[in-house]
Amino acid sequence: MQQHYVERDATEAVVAAQWSRVLGRPPASLDTDFFADGGTSLLAAKLVSALRGALGTQLPLKAVFEAPTFRGLSTRIREGSSSPNSRILTLNASGRGTPLLLVPAASGGVVGLHRLGGAPIDRPVLGLQAHGLDPADGEPFAMLGDIVDDFTTVLEKAEAPRSLHLAGYCVGGILAYELACELDRRGWDVRSVVLLNTSLYCPPLKVADGAREKLRSIVDEAGLTVPDGEELDAVSVFRLLTSGDADTLESDFAQFEARLKVFGSVGAAISGYVPRQVAFPVRLFSTDDRDDPADVERTPHEVIDWPDLGLPGFRQHYVPVDHFEMIAHEPTLRAVEEDLTELDDC
Repeated sequence: MQQHYVERDATEAVVAAQWSRVLGRPPASLDTDFFADGGTSLLAAKLVSALRGALGTQLPLKAVFEAPTFRGLSTRIREGSSSPNSRILTLNASGRGTPLLLVPAASGGVVGLHRLGGAPIDRPVLGLQAHGLDPADGEPFAMLGDIVDDFTTVLEKAEAPRSLHLAGYCVGGILAYELACELDRRGWDVRSVVLLNTSLYCPPLKVADGAREKLRSIVDEAGLTVPDGEELDAVSVFRLLTSGDADTLESDFAQFEARLKVFGSVGAAISGYVPRQVAFPVRLFSTDDRDDPADVERTPHEVIDWPDLGLPGFRQHYVPVDHFEMIAHEPTLRAVEEDLTELDDC
């Protein structure tokens, strides 16, 4: 399988999406060089043009030549006035199809979803950011209805296209489904909802418990060792991250803590979720490991899976890779675009 790098923030998500669109593949690592990866002067101009459209800024062409690595170009953008920090991001500004809106999962943002902004997806692609990722926002919402109302307000204020496909990965599929219901109720043209490995096993979860789960995963992914006798808490993990060899963007504790709270809040918001009936088409892209055994064991209510809900226009696709690989799996991306194109033509 093509090696790929999972970006760390919204800036890297935008750069990775356009890199993938121009070169036909995402950067393999932070230090992948655009020109060594197949880029030319002509393609560099194309990349800058794509980034200008996505970022709404006049990024100079020389930026790619002066900072040709994925890390360097992302840093250059992040440190400049063009750093994407709004609640709604543009991962791709052009394309032939109806726009696709990416709804965040537990991370609260578009991290991990940049391939849906690149080839072969041939349509404008927008990405929502959750309230609370920026510490200045205040506390994140922990009720599903509040999250959906907030997303709806963001879209209306941004004057987003009123005809949309929506997509969500993992628990983000639940947020996408509920947001689509609200937009449909308000008269928007919801063309479809794409569920990317979304399970309906949603055990009871408190915000603090979800934040601790995220903290444990950060420790494991960074290969950190918590000293004996030291409690696993946000302060100690942040100190280990910023003082060790982990390649991390974390430099501000308030932002680090906000990310943990968003993760816990999304988990709490979907606890016990049972979907309602809808009128718009639903597509499920599903791997063998879609349902986490631990979540299955902890979910007390009866679960009726997506294929058994009798949703109109429902279609399920089997994805032959695992949960984490699927969002960079080229055949899956092509199948998503084929479904969206078919629905556009209906």
